Amino acid sequence: MKFEINQFVEIVDDKPVILSTEIRVLTQSTDLYSLARDYIEEYADYEFIQRHQYSGYRIKNNKRRRYNIVLIPQQNRLIICSQQQTQTTSKLFPYLWETAINSIEELHYFFELWNNQNHEKAKA
Repeated sequence: MKFEINQFVEIVDDKPVILSTEIRVLTQSTDLYSLARDYIEEYADYEFIQRHQYSGYRIKNNKRRRYNIVLIPQQNRLIICSQQQTQTTSKLFPYLWETAINSIEELHYFFELWNNQNHEKAKA
């Protein structure tokens, strides 16, 4: 089990004083979501868009303004909608395909394929 701990600290008489501590249990989907965001943000050419139920990324200065990849955290998994073709088309984004990610291994595999697909498009 993983936790996220946030503390607010104030310096009083040159000593740190903890004002409050917040501990949150990270569910598997939260952890997968964080890892996916970290991976995508390694690429400077994507801009982040936050919506209530999902986070999306699109290429900066894209005139069509369509998302290239969307992350939708669910209770025990992460749904990724992307241009990577799968068996399931996205209902929310009809021009993207859905991939359900249930483990860190699946997430790494997805991004290996995604990375290869993006390099092939850049060469074309």
